Amino acid sequence: MASMDKAETSDAILAKEKSGVRNKILKIFFDNFVWLLVIGLFIVAFFTTPSFFSSANVSNLLIQSVVLALLVVAESVCLITGYFDMSIESILIFTAVFASWLVAPHPAASGLELNGYLGIALILLTGAIIGAINGFLIAYLKMNAFIATLSMSIILIGSCVTISKGSTLGPLPEVFRFLGRGNVGPIPASIITMVVVYLIFIVIFKFTPYGRKLYSVGGNPNAAQASGVNVKWIVFTAYLLSGLISALGGLVLAGRMGAAVSHMTRNNLLYAFAAAVIGGVSPFGGQGKMISIFGGVILLVSINKLLIIADVDPFLITAVSGIIIFVAMLILTIKQKLVLED
Repeated sequence: MASMDKAETSDAILAKEKSGVRNKILKIFFDNFVWLLVIGLFIVAFFTTPSFFSSANVSNLLIQSVVLALLVVAESVCLITGYFDMSIESILIFTAVFASWLVAPHPAASGLELNGYLGIALILLTGAIIGAINGFLIAYLKMNAFIATLSMSIILIGSCVTISKGSTLGPLPEVFRFLGRGNVGPIPASIITMVVVYLIFIVIFKFTPYGRKLYSVGGNPNAAQASGVNVKWIVFTAYLLSGLISALGGLVLAGRMGAAVSHMTRNNLLYAFAAAVIGGVSPFGGQGKMISIFGGVILLVSINKLLIIADVDPFLITAVSGIIIFVAMLILTIKQKLVLED
């Protein structure tokens, strides 16, 4: 009897070890799945559209990725804490329009012609304040995140039209255009901005106590609270960071266009959410890595670029993005089933 019990125990230990190894392999696979998709897409592009890899197209692709990449960071900070932000695109547009109104001479919109550096500082502050308002409503007043951020989005878009009076604001001073169009040596300033932001958040998420608190709040807010984490403060600051990074995206976009208008971008919220989820950020909180998030950005922008080169209907491109979100959610569900369950 004792030998049978010992054999059963050994079998159970062996089965548990095999399950653990399987889960580790699956986790590595799913964590890097987005890069497998990127490699697969590039292989297809190599044989079907060789011009896709021209130096001019690659440079253009990276430049076009910048604004979306910044918005994905803004959205991911909130998603990792278990919340989401519907206002990131509206913050981007509002800050671009507001920045242009502050610094550009435009009689129809009463441009203030402020110093460009002061304008940049005010816009980043404005984005942080808008994010802080969202965070306060959600973390401290317990408003539903969807309702609070959607309401803020509507307010901001209405404010854009009011400020601009429906017209284009510009031209912008050189210091503004530098973020979107300038170069540091041979490298576009916008790409440097994107890389610096990603490096900062890689450090925050992976190596700082604050980053670990973001993940713990998203993973289990009750357990985080019990372990001494100020959950309300973490959620509040996540939205503040989201607003700040969205405003930076607005400055880059305004600089690239050299002017601003209230309808200067569309569907970036959809693409930001898609890129984040494809990159492994769970909409339920507690999961996501910056390198994979960037992979989601590259995948989406590359797909859009290839579809444009193939002269595909723009409405179909939006539909493809929806399909990608669905597939990403399906993959995430499978990952949770196979990896997280013992």
